[in-house]
Amino acid sequence: VVEKPYVERILAAHREGTPAVNLHCAMHSYRWGDFRNAVEPGAENAGWYEMLGVQSTGHGPQAPIRVEFLETEHALTKGLEDWTTFNEELYNSLRVFSRTSPLIRGVQTVPPNKKVLEADPTVKGKESAEVIAWTNEYGPKKTKIFCTSLGHNNETVGDDRYLDLVVRGLLWTTGNLTDDGKPVAAYLKK
Repeated sequence: VVEKPYVERILAAHREGTPAVNLHCAMHSYRWGDFRNAVEPGAENAGWYEMLGVQSTGHGPQAPIRVEFLETEHALTKGLEDWTTFNEELYNSLRVFSRTSPLIRGVQTVPPNKKVLEADPTVKGKESAEVIAWTNEYGPKKTKIFCTSLGHNNETVGDDRYLDLVVRGLLWTTGNLTDDGKPVAAYLKK
């Protein structure tokens, strides 16, 4: 989506305090101008990335991603353990904005291309590491934003570990997650 007025209407709600949970393609679906290079804060095309907290321009190949928790004491990640996804896309994190708190990074081994392998069949893949889940405080009201770039394939979206992370993100953004990573009492099963 490249229509700035359309995107501005979405951003206005979040500037005014409506929290957001952004998954996978939301990371780079609203962009225009020179988005292949890191945008400067306040730039004409920076609004979407400032709301997300991270600027992404694309992703690598379909391959498993090692999910590594950077912040284990945050309510969103408390008690969660590292794991490895099925085939998934590792989005780049070209710029991480100042109000962003990276929670999880993904590490993916990118296999060498066919030409490189033909020249040297012993060449190993190259590891790539990127931020894959984070929180952000957006706008003057420091609106709570949660994002994860995971979620391309059904196997990931159906994984209980992924679903737990997304549910915690939703609860956290709406003020319904306790510091120990549990839903507030009103959301507990009886």
